[in-house]
Amino acid sequence: MWGGGQPDLPEVHNNEKKKSMCSVVEVCHLPTGEWVQKPTTGDPPLGVIGYAAAVIRNEIFFFGGACGHDNCCHNSLYSFNVDTFNWKELSPTTSHHGPMMKCYSSMIAIKANDEDYLVVIGGWGSSSNTTPPQPAAQYSKDDDYQYCNEIHMYRLKTGEWTSPTVTGDRPPPIAVFTLTSITNTTAILFGGCDGYRYSNDVYVFEFTDTSVKCTKFSNPGRSVQWPEEISAHSSVLINCSSGPHLLVVGGGGTSDCRLLNINKMEWKELVNIIM
Repeated sequence: MWGGGQPDLPEVHNNEKKKSMCSVVEVCHLPTGEWVQKPTTGDPPLGVIGYAAAVIRNEIFFFGGACGHDNCCHNSLYSFNVDTFNWKELSPTTSHHGPMMKCYSSMIAIKANDEDYLVVIGGWGSSSNTTPPQPAAQYSKDDDYQYCNEIHMYRLKTGEWTSPTVTGDRPPPIAVFTLTSITNTTAILFGGCDGYRYSNDVYVFEFTDTSVKCTKFSNPGRSVQWPEEISAHSSVLINCSSGPHLLVVGGGGTSDCRLLNINKMEWKELVNIIM
């Protein structure tokens, strides 16, 4: 576990105290439940709140996030090696290319043509952001912030950000949703917020190395099990004998647990049992 808001984190872009607080990870030994704090090497990212993360083999990748001061957001990409505990900057924060400087986006890893890619979708950042807009993407402003529906791909082999061709039902500008891998080339998005309302729509993405097809599923109105609009929840994929299921837990103002049969696009509510 790394990053997040901390009571004593300096509200500055960067200084020695902030760097020292951001260069520590917490490791949980699952068999015993024991937590151990461990130092890292290299320079960790500065966007410690609302970053996006994805895993490929022994590396965790971290994108973007907020500094915690003056609406400062990042579009940097870092890798963290869990064997060496070393940070490596892959793409710096810049206003010249790549995704918008933002937080509360989501990121997954995909494999296309036997190559590894990272995909970053959505998020929000400062309305004064100067990163060039992505062609065909949409941006909606809410006071000091703007939400986006950007879809960017990062090719690990070459270290390049690319803009895939997007077809189908592209989500609106959105943030604070979950994006969960189903297979090496498919993923599912649920919930989120556009600054004015929460969502309970489901989107399934099908990726190639240059394109993404989006399919939207909404509440059909006949199922009492379909979740209410939600954001800031957690989701995880569960592979059952009946196919892949998405487990959704919590979110703003709720402690519900719901399970989505992805193949049938049917929801059911799970009963919370307190032991």
